[in-house]
Amino acid sequence: MSGLPISSDTVAPNVPLAPASKTLKQPIVWIDCEMTGLDHVNDKIIEICCIITDGQLNVVDENGYESVIHCEKSVMDNMNEWCVNQHGLSGLTQKVLDSEKTREQVEEELLSYIKKYIPDQRKGVLAGNSVHMDRLFMLKEFPKVIDHLFYRIIDVSSIMEVARRHNPQLASVSYQKTAAHTAKADILESIDQLKFYETHYLKSEAETKEFVDKRRVEIQEELLKDSATAANKRSPVTESHSQTASPPDKKAKLDSN
Repeated sequence: MSGLPISSDTVAPNVPLAPASKTLKQPIVWIDCEMTGLDHVNDKIIEICCIITDGQLNVVDENGYESVIHCEKSVMDNMNEWCVNQHGLSGLTQKVLDSEKTREQVEEELLSYIKKYIPDQRKGVLAGNSVHMDRLFMLKEFPKVIDHLFYRIIDVSSIMEVARRHNPQLASVSYQKTAAHTAKADILESIDQLKFYETHYLKSEAETKEFVDKRRVEIQEELLKDSATAANKRSPVTESHSQTASPPDKKAKLDSN
């Protein structure tokens, strides 16, 4: 589907888009931002990534759009401790300092990318994890992009919080995110997370129990496999100890004679 615009007329050959009135069937614009902090008034977006899916969560372009926005070193040095550590470890801080792209340039590029697949205004639904926070920043820094999108959002974090309270049994084996904290990695995990909830959430009690029982067996098997692997790695050490211990035993036998 890569390269084909998603609009009310075209999605892909022989794959018509559902009526626009059915929001969940509309194309979804997944966006994740990395910022200098969580204060949308004073902090800034330094990295942004966008991946577009159809209503069935099929990615239309695996490369997506991602860009790093230049910020002065004084701004980066003034970040809170978490951001300094995380963005430093991920390499984002250096990318920001090296980047020559301005906010205005990135806004135009992102808008053009979205319009390539969703030319019609108010058709793409913004999605992500805690995406209301990304939207707050984008209202200030990327207003043209927000204006092109539909006013509703799909916040995967909200679904997760409801699932924890409504179905704690499922939550015990729910999708586990990593701690990559790069914009693209976060988006791909958000898509996988929503797929998990679409597949396993809002099911009957019997269906949930069947899945949970099966998943717990799989988890136990994974733990046993990991334990066996760890034991195999330790076995040469044990063997080495036994070989080292043999000379004293031999000496003791000779002494007894």
